[in-house]
Amino acid sequence: MINGLTVDLEDWYHICGVEGYSDPQNWDTYENRIIRNTDKVLALLRTYKVRATFFVLGYIAFKEPDLIRTIKSEGHEIATHGFYHKRIFEMTEREFEEDVHKSISVISSNINEDVLGFRAPEWSIRKETPWMLKILRKLGILYDSSMVPLTRMGSRDFPLYPCKFTTDYGVIWEFPLTTTRLFWEHLPFTGGLPLRIFPYFYIVSKIQRINREGYPVIVYIHPWEFDVEQPHIDLPVSRRFMHYFNIKATCKKVEGLLQHFQFSTVKDVLGIRT
Repeated sequence: MINGLTVDLEDWYHICGVEGYSDPQNWDTYENRIIRNTDKVLALLRTYKVRATFFVLGYIAFKEPDLIRTIKSEGHEIATHGFYHKRIFEMTEREFEEDVHKSISVISSNINEDVLGFRAPEWSIRKETPWMLKILRKLGILYDSSMVPLTRMGSRDFPLYPCKFTTDYGVIWEFPLTTTRLFWEHLPFTGGLPLRIFPYFYIVSKIQRINREGYPVIVYIHPWEFDVEQPHIDLPVSRRFMHYFNIKATCKKVEGLLQHFQFSTVKDVLGIRT
């Protein structure tokens, strides 16, 4: 079974809903650590000869076009993470369309290819934003990877595994965040804080079970999770725990997964051909 490996290409200060840091007008004043941290990720992928999908912020593509071209030159897929890292439920339909269109334009001009995939910042698709899939398909996006089948973070009605949705502009794939059942909820475990907090053997056993059932999983990482020396932002306690706890474990756990499982781009896993 080939699973999806994804990188949300954002810098240490790209945090939604935090006063000051979520304001793009301030971003140029912060230290740029995206190149050094992305280099760590790329080196790891080269070592294990793995290709991944990079969900790139349009802002980063605009500021660091050479970085995006380097990622592309190493065989990875370039998809979009929006332009300004804004959560979908904080935007109108028009604002969302403008943000994604802007990111697609900048990214595609750097790689001379169509952008086929999208991931919402903070997995921010909700039951109240069903229009997003229609807009994505209108903009030429062929797959989304934003849904989480979890109460409050997404919806328990969202799919557990890759599937297709029909929109006014055609069919679009959805590759939701991989979860495992715990009582009445489905909890994430393949990226971010859950990957850093759950025991490695537990993560491996759950991935193996899902693969045996015939489904691929999706793993996601951030370059800043490979940077234990990054500046720390004064976040609320719950957000601070989610953002910083045990990031020193990220590299070791990701390297273990690359040794134990097969990975490729989301486009390859879904079998999308253009």
